[in-house]
Amino acid sequence: MNNGIPKFEESLFELFCCSNGASLSLTLCCPSPTTKTFPMTDEVELIHSALTQIYEADGYRLQIQIYRLSNTLWSLEVVDENGTSTVWDELFDTDKAALERAFLDIEKDGAAQFVEEALQEAKAAGPELQRKLAQLKQPHLPDLAAPLSDAELQELEQLLLELDSDEGMLLEMLDGFLYAIAIGPELVMPSQWLPMVLGEADAGMMPAVESEEAAQHLLGLIMRHYNSIISGFEQTPRLVTPIWGATEYAIGTFEDAEIWAHGFCEGVNLSRAAWQPLLDDLQGKRCYLPIGLLGEAELSPEQNKLIRTPAQRQALAQQIPEALLNMHAFWLPHRYAMNLPSQAPHISTKVGRNEPCPCGSGRKFKKCCGGAGEPH
Repeated sequence: MNNGIPKFEESLFELFCCSNGASLSLTLCCPSPTTKTFPMTDEVELIHSALTQIYEADGYRLQIQIYRLSNTLWSLEVVDENGTSTVWDELFDTDKAALERAFLDIEKDGAAQFVEEALQEAKAAGPELQRKLAQLKQPHLPDLAAPLSDAELQELEQLLLELDSDEGMLLEMLDGFLYAIAIGPELVMPSQWLPMVLGEADAGMMPAVESEEAAQHLLGLIMRHYNSIISGFEQTPRLVTPIWGATEYAIGTFEDAEIWAHGFCEGVNLSRAAWQPLLDDLQGKRCYLPIGLLGEAELSPEQNKLIRTPAQRQALAQQIPEALLNMHAFWLPHRYAMNLPSQAPHISTKVGRNEPCPCGSGRKFKKCCGGAGEPH
């Protein structure tokens, strides 16, 4: 890997130098396939993978960038929050292989160590390279975690509807599914969950559409929606906006979150054993209850009595946003602990409310990550 190419302000870019150092080209890095170039001497045209995404661990936020030229294999780059870029020398046959390599290398020693090594190599970079980078004109970079607009959400729903699969997800189910993956106790890789979204268990992560460009566009919308959900939990106050509609009955119109909740339960089932500590915890059960009642496939007769009427189901739906905040808070110390290489290998998913918060803030857990209020 080659470290030491900094990112200025909020922009991500790739710097390409000819072997004689005489040519530079600056290219936008976008979450869906693009071919935008900013030539300085020779034009370089990049194709960006829809698997470009935000990865969070150790309290760090990393941008995973996967791209290629029209006639090359896939390149991999990770930009950390210090603005330092890490570029792999190795090229990859598929963008999926590049993404899996990024996860493996980041998790090998933990994100904190990955970022520290990148920073040290950046400091050791030659001053001439730093001078050239400082002279480059900054392009505008769209936010990889920007929420989809209403028009984009409608487009995503239509594209999902057009997939030739009886097992694929539509927008409401996808949204619930992605919320479960985003707030859960462990990282679930796109190679595990994207086939379920597309309803193509044997087809990998590429949807069955007419062209590679169309496939990348669809994947780009899905990944950006996923990133925006993650980003919502980082804001102050936290932004939770699950998507579901309403159903009209003779007695009135009521919110209907059953499809959304079913998607969430499918996300939980991807790693049910990892979710079990929350499902066994008294507070955790209360958080999961409204979603489970609306979305689980099998309920007891007593549980069915709680969802018989539209009014009952609407009341449960209205409890979901707060439940999501509380489940996110429940798993937050676990996610921090699992990514800290200095921790012992056996890590409890429960932290006493009066114990120090494992995020390292110095405050008590109940006053920090254990509360459902604003993050520090």
